[in-house]
Amino acid sequence: MPEHVRLEPVPRIRIRVGGETIVDTTRGYVVHEGTLSDRYYVPAAEVHGTLTATADGGRCPWKGAWRHLDLATGGTTIPKAAWTYYETTPVCGPIQDHVAFYANKVEIDVT
Repeated sequence: MPEHVRLEPVPRIRIRVGGETIVDTTRGYVVHEGTLSDRYYVPAAEVHGTLTATADGGRCPWKGAWRHLDLATGGTTIPKAAWTYYETTPVCGPIQDHVAFYANKVEIDVT
């Protein structure tokens, strides 16, 4: 199954909410998975805001166990703004403790 998922480091990922930068990292990854659009993962510790785990989640056979995260920043809370893999498969080990944001809820800039 490792051929279904491929990770690569990304030089820089910036994430903004309402024009405010909440992440600016050089330690992110892009995940290529089958026919899905690329997903960008950033270290949770580099998110300027509060991430709160929800009860929603599940298990992906290729990546591991995940849960949704609410984001509170700048006086705003965005429900289910992101997700994280808290238990990963061996190939996805680098994204454990990283967060991927939904592109329709935040601005993602990759360079």
